[in-house]
Amino acid sequence: MKASSLFIKYLQAEGIKYIFGVPGAPLMPIYHAMYESDSKIKPIISKHEEGAAFMADGFARVSGKIGVCCGTTGPGTTNLITGIASSYSDSIPILVLTAQVATTAFGKGAVQESTGEDRSFSASDIFKQITKNSMLVFSAENLSFIIRKALRTALSPRMGPVHLSLPPDIMRKEIGDLDPLLEPYRVETSYFDREKIKQAAKILLKAKKPVLLIGFGVILSEASREIIDLAELLSIPVATTPQAKGSFPDKHPLSLGVFGLAGTRTASAMILESQETDLLFSIGMSFDEWGTNAWDTRLKGNKILIQVDIDPSQIGKNYSVNLGLVGDAKTIIKELWFELQRQIIETDFICNRSSEEVQELKKTFPPINEIEKMSSDETPIKPQRLIGDLRKALPDDTVFFIDAGNNMVWAIHYLQVHFPRTFNTTLRFSPMGYSIPASIGAKLAVPDKPVVAICGDGGFMMHGLEVATAVNYNIPVIWVIMNDSRMNMIYQGESLQNKKGTENYCFKPVDFSLIAKGMGAEGIRVEKPEEIIPAVKHALDIKKPAVLDVIIDPDELSPIKERILAIQKLMKG
Repeated sequence: MKASSLFIKYLQAEGIKYIFGVPGAPLMPIYHAMYESDSKIKPIISKHEEGAAFMADGFARVSGKIGVCCGTTGPGTTNLITGIASSYSDSIPILVLTAQVATTAFGKGAVQESTGEDRSFSASDIFKQITKNSMLVFSAENLSFIIRKALRTALSPRMGPVHLSLPPDIMRKEIGDLDPLLEPYRVETSYFDREKIKQAAKILLKAKKPVLLIGFGVILSEASREIIDLAELLSIPVATTPQAKGSFPDKHPLSLGVFGLAGTRTASAMILESQETDLLFSIGMSFDEWGTNAWDTRLKGNKILIQVDIDPSQIGKNYSVNLGLVGDAKTIIKELWFELQRQIIETDFICNRSSEEVQELKKTFPPINEIEKMSSDETPIKPQRLIGDLRKALPDDTVFFIDAGNNMVWAIHYLQVHFPRTFNTTLRFSPMGYSIPASIGAKLAVPDKPVVAICGDGGFMMHGLEVATAVNYNIPVIWVIMNDSRMNMIYQGESLQNKKGTENYCFKPVDFSLIAKGMGAEGIRVEKPEEIIPAVKHALDIKKPAVLDVIIDPDELSPIKERILAIQKLMKG
């Protein structure tokens, strides 16, 4: 057995079905191993390595399993960097495979060498900055140990990408008929501190007006059901960070919606403005810029703050905490629920709150701005109408991928989401064009669910050619382009600050429906509001890649005013 064959057998034993990437001569041992008769792993060849990294991210983000991407040595390696940096910032488990020149050529100036010798960059070193671990495979005999370490590292808390640099001569070596070590080499992490669980339960029962603020860690931990049970047990209102949207159903009577970027007035009123809120219980969030309105001091104020996170370095980082609980969110919330049940019985606790208080708050502070525009018949199409009609036309379990830009702000505020892992965006790193390839990987992970990418025209022009990848493999994703012929987040942000030069962020109109047709996809131009739902229904029915080019009103101001004010505050120091 060759080393490359053993490598593929390990990935197959891990349940991996796809490797996303672009081949090159030094990488071919991995591709050859995938073509062997007993291999069940399929190569998905993208149009660009960055797209491959985003596809692996989309697959992992939706499935909860590890995604795999690859690139050849030199430029194939550097092209992966943005995608992997994005996954690293969001704790998404990715196995990154890059080729290397043969070990016999190290330091000799081989084509596309990436060893760090002879004016080349070191692939291993560059990925150390954006992965949990980066290793050069220097021994075929040690390959089994290296693969197990890589998989264990990627999937253990705090999850994230790992990188392996693979010289072709090492991967072609015969190592005997070794079988992958199928015995468990990873341990599920479910630790918690029982005494702190007891303290948290006492504080929760004592609080008069507590609020749960939950982050993306809840989704990674698969803890959404436990959060619902906790909220319903004590009638606690729940807000999510933008990236955790969907971890608590928007339609739940205790939902405050999103807090932070493009969040709801309801959430802001209860968390920032209310003098009655006395406890903020945060779970799986790091209090980053997007989820705190750029670290608004009122978020903590005079409240008691309890913070749950699997990474101890995040607890107390940006706000001082009264109690920190380190561990897996699902385990901690489940144990907390049992402890609360015990203490409720022991103390004869009676909850005097109800979800009706949240409904009354929503009457005073409506969660959706300018809701009437979601039914507007004006042209160009109002973005609010587009988002509203998408929700009407698509099943509740539709998996959305949201790009960076104004489209992200519109989606965060107006799109109603009810299930975890159905609202996906990479907010920390925020690369434009992410949603186009990521949605392809996601569709392979959940073939029975509709997968829809919402992006801007600027983002589509960065990675729109990956539609051809979906066409090549008949992967029926729907891309909805909010076409306003602008880089409109920049344009509107500058306009709100009365800055000059906004004309530089406009460009001539592009007909993306024609581009889609040129790649073999269904291309639909949508210019009137009444065309939205029929176009979406048609795209669902044909079960092939489809691009909806929707002409929206460029002058409709997105919900970014608070974001601009926060930026101005930060710039002033």
